[in-house]
Amino acid sequence: MNQKIFEKDTGEEIDMQKGKLTISNSIVLGILLLAGVMAFKYVASQIDQKQIKKEIFDEMGVFRGPQLTQAKFEAIVTKALAKRSLEPLEIFFEISEKAIVSFYYQYEITVNYLLFKRVETIEVEDEMENYGG
Repeated sequence: MNQKIFEKDTGEEIDMQKGKLTISNSIVLGILLLAGVMAFKYVASQIDQKQIKKEIFDEMGVFRGPQLTQAKFEAIVTKALAKRSLEPLEIFFEISEKAIVSFYYQYEITVNYLLFKRVETIEVEDEMENYGG
């Protein structure tokens, strides 16, 4: 039953598994695909976090000066997070005597990695100059 097949020209034995997808190869391929999806999701969540921070910072830049109040800052953060179906956990805003706006906000983001979900709490603390305020 175990017949060997030889190549016609050289007389070498032909490997019958060459070019075939075996069970072990398909398992390795599946693991690699899953790892690729998980890496993509991780990078996408990191990019999303940076976009949220930049969006809030840019929106604050529009309202710098006497217009920028605690209520306005809370509205800016809430609006930016609501676009991604997120809610702020904590918001802090303060204008110092030297017209420096210090702000802090915190939110949770859930990333679905197919096999499990990861909930991460993101904290952003930054400051910027305030005009005329």
